[in-house]
Amino acid sequence: MEGEGALTTSAIRAYIFDFDGTLGTIPVDWEGVKNSLRMVTGYQSDFKQIFVTLNELISKDPGVAGPAFTVLDEYETAAAPMAYLYEGSKELLSKLSETAKVGLVTMQGRRTCSLLLERFGLKQYFLVRYTREDSLDRAEQLSFAISDLKVSKDEAMFVGDRLNDLNAAKRAGVPFTMVRTHGEDPEENIPIYHSLAEFLASFF
Repeated sequence: MEGEGALTTSAIRAYIFDFDGTLGTIPVDWEGVKNSLRMVTGYQSDFKQIFVTLNELISKDPGVAGPAFTVLDEYETAAAPMAYLYEGSKELLSKLSETAKVGLVTMQGRRTCSLLLERFGLKQYFLVRYTREDSLDRAEQLSFAISDLKVSKDEAMFVGDRLNDLNAAKRAGVPFTMVRTHGEDPEENIPIYHSLAEFLASFF
């Protein structure tokens, strides 16, 4: 674990998790998604950051949302049978929920989110959950979750796996912990774990 200046976990009353890449993974064909989104939105540039770009397009033309979300739902439905949890996910959520509130923010859709949580037996651990239908802005999702969990920003911790998650936490003003199972660690003074088991071991 890295990030010696991190907030102590004893001050945390709520943990908010990302799903894909943090607790588990759903192997969506993202190249196929990008090609299909170009067809339904007319946007021909690179969807390098799919949800950021989509959020910008929808803000300019709300009519894009329906067709775009239909595309995402179709690809997620195709990938859902191959989704799997990372080792330690359920144990970690079970332990944390004994003493803290737990929430979920995800760019998956409501239907896929409900399906996966039900299949993996995780539904009972999350007091709140926000999907792309609620917001395509991760920082806004975090703000929604914190409000519903009735904790202050300083009493919450967002747990994610990507630099985008870290940047969203900064924008939302929420402490961040990274579970980095792929790629290089960022040069940030934050807690960084390389498995959920390592994260769990820091508590118990």
